[in-house]
Amino acid sequence: MTSPVHSSLVQTLNNDSHESIQQQQQQPQQQPQQQQQQQPRVAQGGHHHCLNQDFQPEHKVGIWTMLNDNMAYTLGAAKMGRGIRRHTQTPHDLIVMEIESKPLGPDHWAELTKIGFKRCVVQSIPPPKQTRPDLKEKFAVLHVWAMTVYDTVLFIDADTFVQNSLDELIHLDLKGKTIGVTKDIRARKWVDTFNSGVLLLHPDEKEYKRLIELLKSGLVFDYVMSDQGFLNEVYKDDWHEIGFLNNANLALYRFQREFWDQHNVSDINIIHYTMQKPWKCKPNGPYGPICKIWINAE
Repeated sequence: MTSPVHSSLVQTLNNDSHESIQQQQQQPQQQPQQQQQQQPRVAQGGHHHCLNQDFQPEHKVGIWTMLNDNMAYTLGAAKMGRGIRRHTQTPHDLIVMEIESKPLGPDHWAELTKIGFKRCVVQSIPPPKQTRPDLKEKFAVLHVWAMTVYDTVLFIDADTFVQNSLDELIHLDLKGKTIGVTKDIRARKWVDTFNSGVLLLHPDEKEYKRLIELLKSGLVFDYVMSDQGFLNEVYKDDWHEIGFLNNANLALYRFQREFWDQHNVSDINIIHYTMQKPWKCKPNGPYGPICKIWINAE
């Protein structure tokens, strides 16, 4: 029997995405002219930026995603979380970063907490004025650098599916680099930049402050790509390749099929549904076999 919560989620996911984007763009931006930098809160073993008193870290590895008022991603995060719990043995916390000004509804949190997600409420990080309106809140991801209650943070976009263990990725040696990410594809071709939809790092409060200062400094980057463009400019020579299997970009299935087919789909740890969000995937569409993986998953 379908639960009322699930029915509510599915109804939300079926809303026309173009209408949602138009509504977001029409709404006035509630960004203050000046915002004080969020101060870290002390917890056992480190600091964090979570404003809610009920945030209680339990382990030294945190696997994070971020959700704002685009509720369509909630079901994606739920399936992603179930995949992590099913396959990953390393003790870890699952955390959803929630923007203070754009809270999720109680029905969505009821679904997420069943899987074991913790809630971390953070302040928005003001973006450069050139940022796309629908991606302005994405800079809040920078808060993960300040979460020093964790030795290791793995940030994963909610439009992904985890179908194998993340243990090796969590313990990957970054070879002296600051972040672990994988090479990106744009305009149907490989590029020298990286995709930050799967991001491995070791939190550091000094590095967080450096990022905030760089963001305020007027640093020029690819504003269309929002936080990913910013991170690519900051870490253009300071990233370690985590491999295709840890961020299998759906664009490669479409435009670099020969490369995709060199790998067994069952060996992919994280499928990243960049070209078509998994909740909108059609089994008879251009990504049919990969869509079916998400559709048929619990």
